[in-house]
Amino acid sequence: MEELDRLSTMRNELVRRLGSQRYELLVGTHTSLECVDGVLRIGSPSQFQMQWLRRRLHDTLKECCRRAWGEDLAIEYHVAPAAACPTPTGDSVGSVAADDAAPVEAAPVEATPVNKSLPMRTTASPSNRLSRPANSQPPHAARRVISTFDNYVAGKGNELALRTAQSIAAQPGQYGPLLLYGPPGVGKTHLHYALLHQLRQANPRIHALRLTAEQFTAEFLSALDRRTLPGFRHKYRSIDVLLVDDVQFLAGKKATLDEMLYTIDTLHERSRQVVLACDRSPGELQSVSMELVARISGGLAIPLTPPDYATRVGIVRQFATRLKMVVNEEIVATIATQVAGSARQLQGALNRLAATSAAHGQPVTASLARTVTTEFVQQNTPAVRLVDIQRAVCQVFGVEATSLKSQRKTRNVAEPRMLAMWLARKYTRAALGEIGEFFGRRSHSTVISAHRKVEALVSQGAALCVADRPCHVEEAIRQVELALRTA
Repeated sequence: MEELDRLSTMRNELVRRLGSQRYELLVGTHTSLECVDGVLRIGSPSQFQMQWLRRRLHDTLKECCRRAWGEDLAIEYHVAPAAACPTPTGDSVGSVAADDAAPVEAAPVEATPVNKSLPMRTTASPSNRLSRPANSQPPHAARRVISTFDNYVAGKGNELALRTAQSIAAQPGQYGPLLLYGPPGVGKTHLHYALLHQLRQANPRIHALRLTAEQFTAEFLSALDRRTLPGFRHKYRSIDVLLVDDVQFLAGKKATLDEMLYTIDTLHERSRQVVLACDRSPGELQSVSMELVARISGGLAIPLTPPDYATRVGIVRQFATRLKMVVNEEIVATIATQVAGSARQLQGALNRLAATSAAHGQPVTASLARTVTTEFVQQNTPAVRLVDIQRAVCQVFGVEATSLKSQRKTRNVAEPRMLAMWLARKYTRAALGEIGEFFGRRSHSTVISAHRKVEALVSQGAALCVADRPCHVEEAIRQVELALRTA
């Protein structure tokens, strides 16, 4: 039992020195460690990995041995069959703080969860340090949570991407290159990590890597500089699943793009799986690489769009649970309605609410939520002018700007005008009189009435007439806000 404790101490020391990501890639579940008669025996699944460990990590391993055993141990390296490398068990994945990572020269980088055998550690969050009255219940900083399919909030904008990722997790290689694309904060990276987690849960021996295009570029350039391209290519072209995020980063990097294309081709020929993610559609990616778009066209491209109201409600509830905040349905609806952006923005609004509650010793109430969320939206939303709102509403509803300012009261004009006034109150600091004057010299009471009517429509889940077709009011708002963001 004593030897097992020392081996565990050594693994923990390795994680501290290498960082969780490098540890998982270089050691992880595929390398066995055992101490026999005062000799540390290290088993690697391949000759290549054994030589890499001996060449690059020998000094680090010696130091970790000294820390665990209090003396130097002889180290032997050997190639061990995959079955000989035991799968550790223990606490949750992803629990070691990345801030403790110490860089190791020339070690490849992979953004993956930590090996399960490692003990749980957490890093103090600034929100934990806020002073608070003794009689208040503090909001707890959300602990690092593993991204899985189970905690991915599905909705209309991402359900197809989720089902496809789950299908790939069950049977990798069934699609050619898969591209997940959409604006920041819609869940692309979450799906990457969830897919990686599911793959490793189903088959701990599967060789899957997840990294960003920037990391791939840095490693490729390092391999060029050190003349270790054969090892770099072996690493990426011999794996089972490759996940690359932020592909748009490769724009203008011809050599790296060529290397990525050869890697994709090699994996495709071997029926291996490639999953890409970026913030641009295949059409927009043509400016990055026509050849890359050609590969994607032979596979599958799936868009992810900003969450609709129902999805935002689910996201708010999930983040509130992580923060251990007690929020009622009115508070959830307030945040989900006012913060019509990404999951990151919703999380930021909840963090702001939790911090404000703790700092002032106030319970989280609907009134506090409205105040804090309004401030959050104003501070985190780009400056929007009345003319911008007018342009976006006209674009979505298919009406002329002169119609919005006219005295016409038909439904196809009155509804977009009401919505425009509601958005003006939400996104601008214009006075009621200024808003009324802009939209046809109307009184401030008309603006208040329009705001109340839209709030009622939202709470009732009613429909508006958008381009002569019925459309849920939340979806109409989302479309206008999307037009505002892309203007």
